[in-house]
Amino acid sequence: MSYLVRRISRAKWDNEEYDYSNDDNAPSDAITSCLRTFNNELSTWLIDDLKDLNQAILCLITGSKQENINTIHLIYFDIEEINKRGLSIEKTTGDTVISQYQGLHFDIKSLNYETLGVVKDIVLDCLRKDYYKTITKKTLKDILRESVNKSKILDKSLLNEKLQSKF
Repeated sequence: MSYLVRRISRAKWDNEEYDYSNDDNAPSDAITSCLRTFNNELSTWLIDDLKDLNQAILCLITGSKQENINTIHLIYFDIEEINKRGLSIEKTTGDTVISQYQGLHFDIKSLNYETLGVVKDIVLDCLRKDYYKTITKKTLKDILRESVNKSKILDKSLLNEKLQSKF
């Protein structure tokens, strides 16, 4: 089963005023912050299996503009949810300095008010089903080090200079 992975700000969704365990209401800050679109598209990364989650993590933290390493929160969901819910998706080149991972990027396309609500429902379902993960700053640094030193997936010199200095 293939999964799409998306970074979110978990704190935005964990608002005491909203009980998303029982309804589909969500704070507007969560929607406008975590589901911020560009050209009516929302960026995701594809993995073949949950054991490949580190691939998506590397993609998220090795973007050309990435300058810092901080704890991140991810959701993941079956790619089939896109079709089941009437959304469209397109493979696009991802912003990561790891060239062999650039093809793992997919944009959820043609989003509007209604379809962004569908994506919001996917996020809420992920939170309800515990299809999310928190990755600490320490773990992120360990993943980066391993990708440079052991697996040789990443050439450290390709990272943003500010990021290079932090690990």
